[in-house]
Amino acid sequence: MDLIWKDRPALSEAQAVLLDERYSGQSTTEKLTEIRAIMKAEGAQVLLISALDDIAWLFNLRGTDVQYNPVVLAYGWLTQDQAVLYLDTRKLSDPDKLQLQKQNIEIRAYETFYLDVAELKDQNVWADPQKLNDAIIRAIPQSCNRIEKTSPISLKKAIKNSIEIENLRASHLKDGIAVTKLMYWLKTRVGKEAMSECSIQEKLHQLRAQQEGFLEESFGTICAYKANAAMMHYSADPEQDVPVEADGLLLIDSGGQYWEGTTDITRTFALGPISSEIKKVYTTVLQGMLNLSEARFLYGCSGINLDILARGPVWQLNLDYQCGTGHGVGYLLNVHEGPHGIRWKRTAALSEMQQLEAGMVVTDEPGVYVEGQYGIRIENELIVKLGEKNFYGQFMEFETTTLAPIDLDAVDPEILTPSAREALNRYHQRVRKALTPYLTTEEAAWLKDAARSI
Repeated sequence: MDLIWKDRPALSEAQAVLLDERYSGQSTTEKLTEIRAIMKAEGAQVLLISALDDIAWLFNLRGTDVQYNPVVLAYGWLTQDQAVLYLDTRKLSDPDKLQLQKQNIEIRAYETFYLDVAELKDQNVWADPQKLNDAIIRAIPQSCNRIEKTSPISLKKAIKNSIEIENLRASHLKDGIAVTKLMYWLKTRVGKEAMSECSIQEKLHQLRAQQEGFLEESFGTICAYKANAAMMHYSADPEQDVPVEADGLLLIDSGGQYWEGTTDITRTFALGPISSEIKKVYTTVLQGMLNLSEARFLYGCSGINLDILARGPVWQLNLDYQCGTGHGVGYLLNVHEGPHGIRWKRTAALSEMQQLEAGMVVTDEPGVYVEGQYGIRIENELIVKLGEKNFYGQFMEFETTTLAPIDLDAVDPEILTPSAREALNRYHQRVRKALTPYLTTEEAAWLKDAARSI
């Protein structure tokens, strides 16, 4: 697990850095060529870019301007013979400025972007209405023809290349070590020493920070005890910190930004006795999560075709979770990334669902939230892969990248289908094999039991 880029400065020192293509997997020049080809096919002469993660991807640029999202405040402009990056140049090192110049990328002052847009004349301008703000749209002269379609960067960014995927696997290994060490600490210390939502959250941060290449969390950690977990986007309050005891459920939804990628994981832990009803619901959520992770489906399916696999078991209990089942995840970028996702119905903002392509990353996170009582969510990340191709067409499947135990103390094996039980046992076998070399003797002995076959 060598740290990629270990010869580069920390983001906190450099503010903005260029990714080496050995780790991004593709040079900026290659990306520009691909996007220009799409523009040409659409008849677009200018592409305006304001989404910070789109800019970060296209220019292989990462920064510290937005908490949890390693992006730089910037704008972008692309034509067939010109690429312009608008940002505060003080954030870039001299070598990185020189590298951009070598790639024929012009750097202009951040505040001049709107002025340049206003100077466009009689151009076919690709302006994604979901990405550009109203001020940018209004700045485009009326003499220009607007092409209002999804930015070509969105889909390209969502499909990870082989080097990005390999690095993502490394990031999940590191993240799994941290989460598993936290689970060991919780299971062996709860009820024996004082702990709270905030102290547990801080403990997890410390464990992640011990992993080489960790930058920061990928979003604000949700550490929610008992009834607090029924609030899907709960945030622990240091001024009203909640003690955690050896009783009930604790839900932790968290993730990390590493040089090798972005992670998102949720685990719900039984810290003491739980009722048979809660165990039934927990196991049903797990059944749905495993159903989706084991899916095989024909190419052309979108998340709207697959959502029922995860949600169906929950519906059988006359329960639901009022959110999507999964979202795309960026590569050392935003933890929420489109254009794909997994949900059961279309929304006003998402009238069509993007089909799943090999190389996309998506979360698998069904749950149940009962107001005033408890919340349960179990989340792994999946990579979309090519499966068998035969008479019926190209089949697709998923690879689970998340590596951390599912809490068997909350599982009723009799509720799981035989195939789900087999899938869980295979998963736990992978977890044991991958994580054991990085654990202490005591932690490894505990993991052998915690991730046992059932």
